[in-house]
Amino acid sequence: MTENIHSIPGRSKPIRLSWLNTGRKFWLDVHVYVALSLGFIFVMLGLTGAFNVFYFELEELGLPDVHKEVHAQPLPLNNIMRIVRAAHPQRQGVWNLHMPGENRDYLWATYAKPEETAGELFAPLQLQIDPYTGKIVHENFWGHTVWSLVYEVHATFLIGKVDADIAKAVFKIICFLGVFLFISALSGLYLWWPRSGKFRQAVTVKRGASPERFCFDLHKTAGFYSAIILLILAFSGFAFGYREQIKSVVSCFSDVKAERFKTPAAVKSDYQGQTETISIDRAVAIADRIFPGAPLRWLATPDGREGVYAIEKRQAGEASRRRPRSKVWIDQYSGKVLAVEDPNRFTAGETFLNVMWPLHSGEAFGFAGRVLWSAVGFVPLILYVTGLIRWLQKRKAKQLKAGRANRLLSTGRGI
Repeated sequence: MTENIHSIPGRSKPIRLSWLNTGRKFWLDVHVYVALSLGFIFVMLGLTGAFNVFYFELEELGLPDVHKEVHAQPLPLNNIMRIVRAAHPQRQGVWNLHMPGENRDYLWATYAKPEETAGELFAPLQLQIDPYTGKIVHENFWGHTVWSLVYEVHATFLIGKVDADIAKAVFKIICFLGVFLFISALSGLYLWWPRSGKFRQAVTVKRGASPERFCFDLHKTAGFYSAIILLILAFSGFAFGYREQIKSVVSCFSDVKAERFKTPAAVKSDYQGQTETISIDRAVAIADRIFPGAPLRWLATPDGREGVYAIEKRQAGEASRRRPRSKVWIDQYSGKVLAVEDPNRFTAGETFLNVMWPLHSGEAFGFAGRVLWSAVGFVPLILYVTGLIRWLQKRKAKQLKAGRANRLLSTGRGI
């Protein structure tokens, strides 16, 4: 009978270790090459993302406190919209109203396509309004504040401020970098795995260690504790630029019909020469009947004669807090409910795609999640610096070893 080499005592282990070492060297090379070529970009995306998590709070930093007296009630949205339109009578298109709460004290009104920033990819006019007095406390175009510029770096490396078409391509490239971040995090986990079985040592930084050992321990522990979040950020970031591709894959397992932020093409107001439209407050009251008890988070005013009111409310348990998916579209003349989107009725595929943004921003896990996500934004910097130091240390050690070997050969001692 032919002898099976894998069953020979003393031989199976070396063969297995040889395979593991070969795989380890391959993934170490992948890990190093990705880090050296893209590590600085990951650092930039991580740091800007850390601040973006608190974008609204940072934008409101320095503004006066909201003028809220005891038992005061916010002004009706109709009144606030009249103030906005009086301040900007030339802007007759869609206005979006973002309600106070969930990261903001002020009511934000945004005008998506101002003429002043027509050549930019994304540069709405933003107004911060005291919801109790209706006073416009501050207004600016996107990209004219520090924190919106930080956000623009994260999304398009500032190309969005220069050329919209080029910025779209840059955005796709940035999203595709999520693939490499995913590979980097996954290969890092593989390299971290302690072959000796000493897991406690693998998840701690040794006390009193040499600078070299401290750098190595900090790299592997920071990578281990942040790996899951980095994998989530990598995949969700990729999904923003390649939603259709992911949707095609997801559709193989579950139907996907609901589209985030899109109004169904057939949803239009029935215009028959009317001059009167229902008020914003009435539209909200109609949406309240569809989702009773769910707080209002966002709404859009009608765009033109066939435009509709779009009302977003947040039902309990929704992952997205700022832009939830409990949505009602309402005829601006009759108040008829034209369409309803209820995330509680989403298919598994729709739910999966729906959680991409709140997972990427951390808001799916509330304030604690946002704090944690923001902290992890600094991890790529730690990994990049410690990894680069470690690589330089090993490179120097190899050069010294090669130098000694060359000196031995030159003196004939190595023969």
